[in-house]
Amino acid sequence: MRDEGEAYAEKLPQAGVDVKVSRNDGMIHGFASMIGALDDARASLAEMGQELRTALKL
Repeated sequence: MRDEGEAYAEKLPQAGVDVKVSRNDGMIHGFASMIGALDDARASLAEMGQELRTALKL
């Protein structure tokens, strides 16, 4: 699944879409929903939130 996501991210700029790829090695699929249990989940969600605020110019 990771490889497919990264391949998709490589194609998005060709369609004019801004992309940032972050890899969380060692994490399982869906780890971001485990914010109460994993430090990596909290950090990943914080990064996603910051990227979204930047993209929306908030």
